[in-house]
Amino acid sequence: MKKTLIVGAGRFGYTTANRLSELGAEVVVIDKNEKRLSALKSLVSNTLILDAIDRDAFASEIETGNFDAGVVAIGDDFSTALLAALYMKQGGIPYIVARASNPKQAKIFRKIGVELVVMPEDDMGHRLAEKLILKESEQIDLSPDTSIVRVVAPPGFIGKKLGEINFAEKGFNFLFVARKYTDQGFVKMAFPDETDFEVAENDYLLFSGDTRRIAAFLESAS
Repeated sequence: MKKTLIVGAGRFGYTTANRLSELGAEVVVIDKNEKRLSALKSLVSNTLILDAIDRDAFASEIETGNFDAGVVAIGDDFSTALLAALYMKQGGIPYIVARASNPKQAKIFRKIGVELVVMPEDDMGHRLAEKLILKESEQIDLSPDTSIVRVVAPPGFIGKKLGEINFAEKGFNFLFVARKYTDQGFVKMAFPDETDFEVAENDYLLFSGDTRRIAAFLESAS
């Protein structure tokens, strides 16, 4: 069972802690605000009223906690968030995630060795834009930035041979095109090297790679 230390019990910290607990992780949340922690007491393994800038108390908790991961979920005080991340690194927590409010903060977190930096507002905006462009597709997210996408052939591809469509050097992979003739399933599939295959209306195309680049490429062919 993974044991995770979360610093900050605001909305981001609360949501992360609650979901980790639902997935079976052992979660400890610290915050200097007792009222925030009270909402989590029944949901996580333990809560501690503690100010992250109190180095000795924080270091003691890290030393005795034997944590597999740490999450810095402080969004309104970058100085405290940075100290928390540094103390986690010094305490030997092997995997640290930090919330950043802007690219400058993200760069600083990465400089000190934080393994994953998230910017929730930016990430949500990007995902919304991608969903709007890929609204008629099926998408499996492999990571925050990469996906497998199945989409009905856009108008700009219909009637073109695969060799005439510039899939190369786009920052993603074109996997294949599939044509469905019957209700029993797909009876024709063509792969990138079948350059003479002509894309028809209602064909399905499958891509993998950078979600934003796939979305932009498909939008340009719509």
